[in-house]
Amino acid sequence: MSINKRKAMHALPPLPLPAFVLHPYTALFIAAVHVYLSYGHLSKLFGGEVKWEHIWKGFGALAGVYVFAALASRSFARRSGPLQKDPLMRSHG
Repeated sequence: MSINKRKAMHALPPLPLPAFVLHPYTALFIAAVHVYLSYGHLSKLFGGEVKWEHIWKGFGALAGVYVFAALASRSFARRSGPLQKDPLMRSHG
């Protein structure tokens, strides 16, 4: 595989998601919804109601939290740029 093809592959978004989902605040909201869904299923699971449904939905929602939190943090990091651009991080001298 040539270098140009590898660069082109990394330029694409990692998931085929609509553009509004890649906005950091939207991704955080979706991650929060996944936390809520995960809590609902895992609380039933750990409360004694052991069903396959609660296992896969609870841990699947936790995986969704991870994915959307990673998308949000990646977007926030891209927007903030390097630390040198932050006026609070510049040395005064």
